[in-house]
Amino acid sequence: MRALHRLSVGAALLVAGASLARAADAPAVDVPPNAGDVLGTIVVVAGASRPLPRVAVVPSLASDIEDVTLHAVTRRDLDLCGEFELLPASEAPEEALLATAVDVRPWANKRVEALIQVSARRGEGQDRVEITGRVYLVARGPTPVFARRFLVPAGDLRAESHRLVDLLIGALTGKNGGFGSHLAFVAGTGKLRQVYTMDADGHGAAAVSPAEAIALAPAFGKNEELFWSSSVDHGEYQLRAASGRTIPLPVRGSVYGLAFSRDRSQVVVSIGVEGTIKLFAGPDFEHLTPASGVGMALRPTFTPSGKLAFAGEGRYGQRIYVDGKPITPEGLFASAPTFCNHPDGVRVVFAVGNGKDTDLVASGERGGDLVRLTQGQGRNGYPACSPDGRLLAFFSTRTSGEGPGLYLMRLDGGRSKRISTLVGDSLRWESLPPGRAIEVDAKVP
Repeated sequence: MRALHRLSVGAALLVAGASLARAADAPAVDVPPNAGDVLGTIVVVAGASRPLPRVAVVPSLASDIEDVTLHAVTRRDLDLCGEFELLPASEAPEEALLATAVDVRPWANKRVEALIQVSARRGEGQDRVEITGRVYLVARGPTPVFARRFLVPAGDLRAESHRLVDLLIGALTGKNGGFGSHLAFVAGTGKLRQVYTMDADGHGAAAVSPAEAIALAPAFGKNEELFWSSSVDHGEYQLRAASGRTIPLPVRGSVYGLAFSRDRSQVVVSIGVEGTIKLFAGPDFEHLTPASGVGMALRPTFTPSGKLAFAGEGRYGQRIYVDGKPITPEGLFASAPTFCNHPDGVRVVFAVGNGKDTDLVASGERGGDLVRLTQGQGRNGYPACSPDGRLLAFFSTRTSGEGPGLYLMRLDGGRSKRISTLVGDSLRWESLPPGRAIEVDAKVP
């Protein structure tokens, strides 16, 4: 067999973008006659719901762009996080629009349990913005139970607004939110496939890889630098960095997958060698050694405890492997695993081929009972977990509801919301690098 680093562009995109695809040079696998029936045995939980506490954001009449931005980010994040029922701004009590101080009584009539107040102001001639966030529990009166104030660089206002909302979510739930983060993925078809980055709420989508190179497999590395693989003029898929440099590897072959451990102490690379795709791992790119003997090893990732996971070939198609052992049944055609460090326990979510469609399925970190998160909504794939472990991002081709695009939903399959019309693959979701905010005081009067 010839080496995979000479795959055609079309074959390489199949490797990167289709959950059931395998390269033309890969060994054939047997397909059991009942493989298509396996998914039908999985319990469907999509649309699961639970009572949510009703919260509201105190409206602001300020017209300053800083205050408008902070309020918009706050409402968006609270709505997307899936932990609350957010009172529409149009239903705010009239008394709240005129009050000079927070009065929780009118909000009680709206069945609001918690009240969030945020404000942003920029001093004249200053390049910093003061942002403040407070949380009131309606049942406990007009004294805030949480209050924080920060000075942030004006250019970082949106990112620091997300971080402030993460703290507000933490004050209400016991665990900070995950919106101080960013997404990376590949979008485009044919010869135009670029790496994109985007805020966790869908804002600011931007292509970051050259248009003349076909891109695959983005991943955030040390200091949150973005890496990916790309090919120019049908050449080998080489590892690149956002800084523009090409990363030499000790193993010859095209790169089809890439991942870093959460503490960035380990890196794993999927490389086309000896007629298949295998994993090589190490503390850095210069010291890679074989990490698994399983062929067609794609979409590598690390579990929260640092174990290596990936989708690789089994006897009857693709399976999910953790620490070298398969955790999904034969015949399930599983791909693109991601691990969510949810407050209720670690869950693995992956895509499963279902005829012409693809659904998302969840299981325990080491396998076990399967639950189905999507059904009958087109192709749903490339899941990625939020840094707080409570949300799942994924691409969908669904034509119902909000239509195709990039979605967020709770890990129980509920409250699916579209944040972008872009549809792509190879999705990653990671925290932003440390910010430059300065806390003014721990208690705000």
